Amino acid sequence: MSDDSPLTDRFWLVLTAALLVVMPALTLLVAYVALAATRSVIIEQITLVEAVELYLVELVAFTAFSYLLYRVTMYTVNRQKGSAGESADAAVKPSERTEGEADSR
Repeated sequence: MSDDSPLTDRFWLVLTAALLVVMPALTLLVAYVALAATRSVIIEQITLVEAVELYLVELVAFTAFSYLLYRVTMYTVNRQKGSAGESADAAVKPSERTEGEADSR
């Protein structure tokens, strides 16, 4: 199977959409795990230190998930640019290239 197949492109688009939809749920799951680890699942039992810790855990989780979403999106965009650029280069005849393009090849 070719790397530029529509199925591969669709996979990366679906992965990006899934990350976008699932990110808030994963962030809540990380918060619950952090609360369960400190045995403070009941909100009334949370101390100020635990609240700050929870905030920092949430911040790190959100940053990590956002960075992951950014990297997958940039990978997909670069794949689209690469496949569009290759097809555009193939469509241009050698006689139609500009002088600068001829020198660079």
